[in-house]
Amino acid sequence: MPTPTVLFYSPTPAAWAPKLRQTCAVQKLRLQLISDSHLGCTLAALLTEKSPPEGAVSPLPEPILVLCGLNNAQLDKLLPALRKLGAGPCLKAVLTPTNGSWTLSALYEELCKEREQFQRKAEQP
Repeated sequence: MPTPTVLFYSPTPAAWAPKLRQTCAVQKLRLQLISDSHLGCTLAALLTEKSPPEGAVSPLPEPILVLCGLNNAQLDKLLPALRKLGAGPCLKAVLTPTNGSWTLSALYEELCKEREQFQRKAEQP
């Protein structure tokens, strides 16, 4: 079974990032930092390749976390810890068989669409 991993991308240093590293270590989760040069790689490639091929993709405007291979107990422990760190507004996703073939940039676009839908629903009476 692969090590549960948190993929983390941030276009600028996040104030809570050092605490994220510590939180992942305490919870025995691998933290993998994603650079701008790897935004064009699929999520599956980011997890399986030591050095994924670099692609020319524009930086994303906000941080994103992808939770990979965590069981329910690990999710239940990590999500409240992320809120405590101040990572609450950061976009988050769970790796699925469907989105594993997406690039981080494509996942970001999909998460933005979902966020817009939630905001529209919240605004409706």
